[in-house]
Amino acid sequence: MTRRDIFWRALGITFLVGGTCGELLAPGDGGGMRGMLTLLFLAVTLFGLVLLVQGKKVALVLRIENSRHRMLPELIRSRRRERRAKRRS
Repeated sequence: MTRRDIFWRALGITFLVGGTCGELLAPGDGGGMRGMLTLLFLAVTLFGLVLLVQGKKVALVLRIENSRHRMLPELIRSRRRERRAKRRS
């Protein structure tokens, strides 16, 4: 495992523990603020779990999805399929 991967997994552990502790320490008022905080901490906890399991792959996926070239692999595969189809016919 690389240092970069360990960093992302450690960040996942931090989010996982922080979201759980934040939920336990959230104020218990009778209003709807508690429900909104619960949803926020749940999202943080789930994101931490994903980072813990996937590591640096999450960062790579987010970078690729926000890139101008996110469709490049699909385009290359489709052109290869077209070439193979032309050779066979």
